[in-house]
Amino acid sequence: MIQVSDGKIGTREFFSILYGMMAIRVTDSTPNLLHETGLTAAWMMPLISAAVLFVPLMMMLSLLKKGDTDTDLLQLLTELTGSILGRLITFLIFASVFSSTVLNGRSYGDIVTVMYYPDTALLIVMTLLLGAALYISHRGLEAIGRTALLVVPVFMVTSVILVLGVASQLNFLYLFPIAGAGGWEVIKGGVGYSSFFADIIIVGVLASRVRTFEAYRKASIWGLWVPAFKMALFLAVFVMIFDYPAVRNIAYPYHHLTRMAMIGSLANHVEAFFLALWFIGAAIHFATYLYISAYLLGKLIGYPPYQRLLLPLAGAAVVLGMMPENHLQGDHLRKLLLQSTSVFFLLLPALLWGLDRFRKKGKR
Repeated sequence: MIQVSDGKIGTREFFSILYGMMAIRVTDSTPNLLHETGLTAAWMMPLISAAVLFVPLMMMLSLLKKGDTDTDLLQLLTELTGSILGRLITFLIFASVFSSTVLNGRSYGDIVTVMYYPDTALLIVMTLLLGAALYISHRGLEAIGRTALLVVPVFMVTSVILVLGVASQLNFLYLFPIAGAGGWEVIKGGVGYSSFFADIIIVGVLASRVRTFEAYRKASIWGLWVPAFKMALFLAVFVMIFDYPAVRNIAYPYHHLTRMAMIGSLANHVEAFFLALWFIGAAIHFATYLYISAYLLGKLIGYPPYQRLLLPLAGAAVVLGMMPENHLQGDHLRKLLLQSTSVFFLLLPALLWGLDRFRKKGKR
């Protein structure tokens, strides 16, 4: 008997969405930013970022657990901070998510034009990428989750295959000095760039769309640590194969890595296969960001049919993404966004947790 969908997703779908949001960052300019700060120890920084964010995540989970099955981050904001401050914080979350959509969209467009199709107009690439994301997001969160669940296992397997394909070219000695610029610098960098994994806090706005709290909790914990370990692994691989400081001067090292991989008798043109998978992953990544942006904006302006906001938001992301003069300017703006939002997403759950404790003491 066919059951009517309740519009909610389960543990596997939610984990796949989180993986698609965060793990794909190993393929863009993120490794360059981390190598600039952590040097040969950059691979430690994602693990530090995940560890730092794990505490705020636990705080948020403790608050969501006390509510009913339909409690999410936006409801916690309204309940604990009031309507006005809650709307202000919601706007800041929206601004962060949409700005990330714009800047990452430009970055991913630059990847295609720089690495694969230099004669193709950037506008066309961004339109195709965000157009595919728009199509997926318009079908709803269930469609995003099912699409992600279908392809994420393929991404995981091909990531292992890629590492094995370059294993013979790795030199472990390139990882030394193991502490890079120094332990304190690596820790500061890990904390400063913790917003790379701030999606784990942002998706709290979707908590009510997950079937059970236990499903949300499991997917959140796995969804934080699996992408963090993948990022750490690939950052180490980049250094072991390109050496330092050469790796700092290589734009998008992941895409160079796919050109070096040798899989069986296939020594050439395997990058075409990885490019196709990467485009699908990027479409899922931006579909989730567009969906959350539309959902937040709909809540802010009191517009329940928020799906209708997807098209104008996607169009605005393409137009605004064309404004940086080159990819260096875009990367600089992205760096500023990451550094400015890290403290916000680290402190937000702590603020809510503290307000909840203060309110309970007041009632006593």
